[in-house]
Amino acid sequence: MTEGARISPPSRRRWRPSFQLVQAGTVVLLLLALCAVSAVRSDTFFTWRNLVTNLLTNASYLGLIACGMTFVMVAGGFDLSVGSTTTVCSVVTVLVLQGLADQPPWLAIGAAVVVTAVAGTALGAVNGLSVAYVGVNPFVTTLSTMLIFRGIALILTKGGQTLSVPLALKDVFGQIYWGKVALFGGAAHPLTVPILVFLGVFAIAVFGLRLTRFGHYVYAVGGNENASWLAGINTRLVKASTYALCGTSCALAAVIYTGMSNTAQAASYQGLELVVIASVIVGGTPLGGGAGGLFYTLIGLLLLAVIENLLPQFGIEEEYRNIVRGSIILVVVAMDTLVRKRGRR
Repeated sequence: MTEGARISPPSRRRWRPSFQLVQAGTVVLLLLALCAVSAVRSDTFFTWRNLVTNLLTNASYLGLIACGMTFVMVAGGFDLSVGSTTTVCSVVTVLVLQGLADQPPWLAIGAAVVVTAVAGTALGAVNGLSVAYVGVNPFVTTLSTMLIFRGIALILTKGGQTLSVPLALKDVFGQIYWGKVALFGGAAHPLTVPILVFLGVFAIAVFGLRLTRFGHYVYAVGGNENASWLAGINTRLVKASTYALCGTSCALAAVIYTGMSNTAQAASYQGLELVVIASVIVGGTPLGGGAGGLFYTLIGLLLLAVIENLLPQFGIEEEYRNIVRGSIILVVVAMDTLVRKRGRR
């Protein structure tokens, strides 16, 4: 080194929060603001009955499906068939219970849960095989299976008849939705079974997505599929597995929600995919994949749940609620697209 040469100090890059982090923070602030508005308009909003028994319990089955959808979207996929998949699974649940009505409740319900889980996983695998191995666009694949699965539900219900859980099993099976467990504060502040199931599935999903090799592969495939393949990752298997997991989550949600009414209909869960996808996107998981996560999905789910709880207080009818949901998705996707374009410049 020549005398007098100067060693330039290492450059310091100014830390800037990512768009995903900014979006999540914005959603949290909006969530807190909506909670404050709800508390002002209703004295019962922050009661245990409203928050737990009503809001969180109803959001739990959506949260189960959103967990599976997060895996799909982080891997760069998309699934429009979750509503139809859940419908088929609910029909399968009731059919199995009807076939085992003369068996002990634990055997009949256990068999129904297992068969429904297998059915949901199989339906999800159909999407995964078409997308990953055949190479059909995810939008086209899941749009097609949305119609196909709905048709299967119509066939199983013989043209759309309402199927009911046998009388001998209604009380026990209904506890899957209406059951409560006193954990905090005794019997006055119980947690419902759907919330406990969601918390268990959510914890397992977080572990699988963040702390396992498979989860790292999901992020890698969503970030750059070609580079992941060159690195030795079986990208087709990873993508197909995410769709199968999404089908399994639909099956669990179907079992829980069927317990609420003890019935199954072929016309159920229409538009469910809109709410689930909105939860994932609003939370911060981009459509292109490679980023996002389950905690972001949870934030988005809670925001939409509070909005659903708040809209009736303003006298907004159901048809206008769809406009609100759609507008939220459009705004978030538009922001994500603009930021990505700006980042590439």
